[in-house]
Amino acid sequence: MNEHQAREEIVAYGALLWERRLITGTSGNVSVRLADGDIVVTPAARSLRNLSPGELVRVAPDGTPRQPHAAPTSELPLHLAAYGARADIGCVVHTHPTYCVAWSLVGRCFPQDTVGARETLGPVAWTPYHPAGSLELGAITAAEFERGIDVVIMERHGLSAIGATLERAFVLSDLAEEAARVAYLAEALRKSEQENTRANGT
Repeated sequence: MNEHQAREEIVAYGALLWERRLITGTSGNVSVRLADGDIVVTPAARSLRNLSPGELVRVAPDGTPRQPHAAPTSELPLHLAAYGARADIGCVVHTHPTYCVAWSLVGRCFPQDTVGARETLGPVAWTPYHPAGSLELGAITAAEFERGIDVVIMERHGLSAIGATLERAFVLSDLAEEAARVAYLAEALRKSEQENTRANGT
């Protein structure tokens, strides 16, 4: 993918992430790795809802912006660590989807009980809290990617997904949030049924 294509796709998928409610406000960030190793990433403090290609920031593999005074996302260390973990990673999508964040607070991943969650989404990792934008957060997330995991739930934070393409990373993010929502509703229904059973004395 060349730089022009990367910029256009990031803008398009940023709007799609917003439409799917996987991000709100100025949360979330997206990046694509170019053939020469440089990275095109979303800017700091901007909603992904309505970005323009020119607002995106190109950085060197070490994170240095190619454009003077450009401000990449504060989560750049997470993206750099992910790319350093595996050569097959072409893009990183970091979101704050509601149900995934809720599950992150209980200290475990959501149960993957549906066919889609088990077979299409694949394994999901959970990592303990580290401050947003920190090297520690990048390292602990990248360690999961390094062992072959493509989707990571980050405690008190959000979800990170990687893929060879933005379509793949988006699909994984979308599937994870839906699986988390289904798991939450299923647990709520089971609890309601148990309470009804106790109330009826059966």
